[in-house]
Amino acid sequence: MVNHTFSTEMKDPGYEIFIAIVSIISIFNLGILWIPGLDEDTHSLILIMNTGLTAIFLLDFIFRIITARSKKQYFIQNWGWADLLACVPVMRFLRLFRIFKAYRIIHNLGLHNIRRHLLENRAETAIYILVLMVFLIIEFGSFFILLAERGAEDANIINATDAIWWVYVTITTVGYGDHYPVTNAGKAIGILVMTTGVGIFATFAGYIANKLLSSKKEEEPIVQADREILEKLDLLKATIERQEAGYSDITLRLQQIEQYLTQNTRK
Repeated sequence: MVNHTFSTEMKDPGYEIFIAIVSIISIFNLGILWIPGLDEDTHSLILIMNTGLTAIFLLDFIFRIITARSKKQYFIQNWGWADLLACVPVMRFLRLFRIFKAYRIIHNLGLHNIRRHLLENRAETAIYILVLMVFLIIEFGSFFILLAERGAEDANIINATDAIWWVYVTITTVGYGDHYPVTNAGKAIGILVMTTGVGIFATFAGYIANKLLSSKKEEEPIVQADREILEKLDLLKATIERQEAGYSDITLRLQQIEQYLTQNTRK
């Protein structure tokens, strides 16, 4: 059974798993930075991506502290202080606590319940997957395009910012053309990035359509219920009018009988 402290702390299971996966990616990136002999471009790329992850963690902390039933309980007992300190670059190792929280979610809710929740909330699950996919494609796409283009004489993707910019404008299907791969390996990576970009934004369009249709479907039962209530009210009103008419007829007949009896008594 889920304890009370944990239930008040936990947000939507899909959101909690999303944050846990982002934490794992962040820890993985920190491990890469410790690799001896890491080249400058890859080092810059990881630092830029970790800056984006730090922004996610900071927004997550703000969201949790605002929505917490007891801010003191969240900050002290539920490791809120660790969530805040994990946003500090030199304290990023504290993001391990977020992985621990993910374990608690799985342990308390159970894999079966989490799976059922994710299936029942496919639209929200899809948007979490979409954000993760965008981040992973930007990071790994940038890394591999730098690796492929390195050493080419006419290369125009030569540093981390060039690579990140190229990947992002490619997956968004904008394609300014200011940066592009010139090697065969780079072009192959470009094909993969473009293909996944189309899939990602098709998923996003499907999510928006699902939300719009869901809103419409939620309104339809309400409108139908209102119509049924109005029909029942009209029926009740008609019934009351018939009863009132019947009562009026009975009252008239009683008055006639009373007049008849009064006349006969006088005679």
